[in-house]
Amino acid sequence: MRKSTLTMAFATALMLFAGTSLAQIRQGVIGTGVFVEYDGSSTTTYGLDFDNDGHLEFKLGTNMVTNDYIIYNWTDGGNNVCNSSMGWDYAAALTQGTAIGPSSNWEGQGDCMVNETYPSQYFIGFRLRMNDGVHYGWAMVNVSSSAVNWVKICYQATPNTAINAGDEGSVAITEAESNYEILATGNNTIRITADNGEEFRIYDLSGRNLAICHGNSAVVMPAKGVYVVKNRNTANKVIVF
Repeated sequence: MRKSTLTMAFATALMLFAGTSLAQIRQGVIGTGVFVEYDGSSTTTYGLDFDNDGHLEFKLGTNMVTNDYIIYNWTDGGNNVCNSSMGWDYAAALTQGTAIGPSSNWEGQGDCMVNETYPSQYFIGFRLRMNDGVHYGWAMVNVSSSAVNWVKICYQATPNTAINAGDEGSVAITEAESNYEILATGNNTIRITADNGEEFRIYDLSGRNLAICHGNSAVVMPAKGVYVVKNRNTANKVIVF
């Protein structure tokens, strides 16, 4: 058993806002999830899950090389891919810092191909429809002669707000350590000792709230990684497995 402490050097590397809120730009998941087809049927496949809820906004397939083909439902005016000057069926290759928002080119019609000029690394812009409105995001890709490697995806958590390609949010530094006893124990478990029953919230580094607990608690995390424990009266506490 070891006590996790938050040092200045480590805090600098975290994507956190000062105070009680986390960054409004959140990182999504590239992997397997549920994709709803046009006919309403669902398939489990590989793709992009921007809001990390297990449902893919965009499915990835193969046209010329592995994972160079993007499929999505666009008929509700929501999900779309920023298109290039080559036409709606090609994703625009964006440079870092390019604004992705309402004025971007959203003429896509349900599928498009990734520009297969290689070797290269660039960004692709995305529009997402979520329960609270339209959001914008980006993906970083590495393109080779045999595959498109999807490196990272992020989206702006504030609806109807543009995001710059490659922007991962603001960095803030938490200078103080928590006075509470918060331990990383075996089996990816965070153990909190707080006899007054105060509420604690546990986040991953994308800003997703994984658990809410009160007082003395033992919470099992889904995997090894870095997690942030917060409550109203103490600084952020970082746990590393």
